[in-house]
Amino acid sequence: MPHFFNHIMVREEQDIPNWILDESGRFTLKSAKIFFLEPGVPCGWGKLIWSSSISPSKTLVLWKDFHERLPTDQHIQNKGLHICSMCTLCEKHEESIQHLFFECSNALHIWSCVRQIFLTSQFPNKDDPLSFIKSDGSPLVKLIKLVVITFSIWMIWRIRNYARFQDKIEVSRDTSLIKYLTCLGGNLSKASMKNALLDFNVIQFFGINTRSGKFLCPIPVRWEFPSPD
Repeated sequence: MPHFFNHIMVREEQDIPNWILDESGRFTLKSAKIFFLEPGVPCGWGKLIWSSSISPSKTLVLWKDFHERLPTDQHIQNKGLHICSMCTLCEKHEESIQHLFFECSNALHIWSCVRQIFLTSQFPNKDDPLSFIKSDGSPLVKLIKLVVITFSIWMIWRIRNYARFQDKIEVSRDTSLIKYLTCLGGNLSKASMKNALLDFNVIQFFGINTRSGKFLCPIPVRWEFPSPD
């Protein structure tokens, strides 16, 4: 077999690595990201849900929920696995993201509390919480809305896992935990509030420290008698 290698051209120069996806031929993280990132339509909520006032593990559950990547029974069935589907919380319907987070009786209990706090309508699907967060309000109230939505979604998923794997459901205790976590998230933020009744009611309910926005420097003005003539 040695005669097969006689036709191979061997250069004396040393080989140089060349990354074909960059103009300079060098490997960069930016070019690698562009290579692996599939083109798609911006979702519009990617930057909205991530906040330094919320634990990334909690936001990740919300991110998976909006991407429909949580391992619900319906998601597992869509992968081709034939399993029986039943909501672990109500035991009346098949388990899907729409039912588990927005239609199940335990989820409706949590959303009813949110509706009473913010005087808003019930969330029938996953798109309404986003419009609810983006609705008018001070920066602090918008942050509190995001924190409440994030912790509520995370809490519902937590209740589901506890019910399925540990046979325990404690919705009343979990709603108080949402209130406590929202208080921590609101106090960690530097967002300001408005001098509005809704702002005061919301921060008072969650026990968040009050903070006002920047006020303009007042200029005192008074009327005086005109000078003679």
